[in-house]
Amino acid sequence: MSVESARAFCMRLMADDEFRDSLGKAASPEAIAEIMKKENYDFSQHDLLKIVSELTGKKMSAEELEKEVVGFYRDEVAADNPAAVENVTAWFRSL
Repeated sequence: MSVESARAFCMRLMADDEFRDSLGKAASPEAIAEIMKKENYDFSQHDLLKIVSELTGKKMSAEELEKEVVGFYRDEVAADNPAAVENVTAWFRSL
């Protein structure tokens, strides 16, 4: 698990519509994990917390990070798909 992987994931998530769409269409948290594995992303919540805090310029708790990640996903990827939001929430909590 690595901070570099979390950084690459964040950058790609912000820039790559196809990648975001593939996550939005994932049928389960396990499917999201499989996409992440296939794309060679391997990081922990702690790694992601470090990068998101760095990118936003504010120190966050794990709960705040979850709100940010799930909120971004809901707003930018799956606004019309509540099941997808549930999937990403479960995936995030499994990190």
